[in-house]
Amino acid sequence: MNYVNDYEKNGKIRKYKKYILMSKSPRRRDLLSFLKPEIASIRIDERAIEEKYMEKYKDCDFIERAGKTCAEIAKAKSDVDLVKDCLYISSDTMVILDDKIYGKPRNMAEARDMFMSYFGKSHFVITGVCLRSKNYLDVFYSIAEVRFTDYYKEMDEIIDGYLIEENVMDKAGAYGIQDLDPRLISYINGDINTIIGLPVSEVSRRILGE
Repeated sequence: MNYVNDYEKNGKIRKYKKYILMSKSPRRRDLLSFLKPEIASIRIDERAIEEKYMEKYKDCDFIERAGKTCAEIAKAKSDVDLVKDCLYISSDTMVILDDKIYGKPRNMAEARDMFMSYFGKSHFVITGVCLRSKNYLDVFYSIAEVRFTDYYKEMDEIIDGYLIEENVMDKAGAYGIQDLDPRLISYINGDINTIIGLPVSEVSRRILGE
């Protein structure tokens, strides 16, 4: 599996006076702290974009299909009036299990159902990223594989505590990897920051390493 996949690229990157993170997520802001970005965001219809591109890429393998769709959602989040000498950074994260996209849970019952479905299985987390300026566009998506441990009854206390104490309702797939008790995770393949919400090493390489 390719953990980093290019989707669309035009123009040549250069040095910028300002970086703008198109997200209010404190997790993404912390990951990009080395750029000292300004914070902004716009409203988009994520569900409509998801439906459009999941249909467009229906002949692709499901992970590739979801990855390209995630890249399009990330791209839409930076579709704004671009200011000169600014680089806009936007992203979107999806959780995939058994060829199904897990979004943010609608209620606590759904959050628990999502969470319980991970035990003893691998699932995938995809983060699409868009780097955009007036003369540059780079869109890609990153994949990570997560395997939860097999379930055993003593896990109930850990699960209940996590769902009650953490704000899982604003997280795709009803969890944040950085908040989990380490006893829940068997292994991770790929960049853990893809799961948190931004593959920051790849973003840094593309911005500062080219």
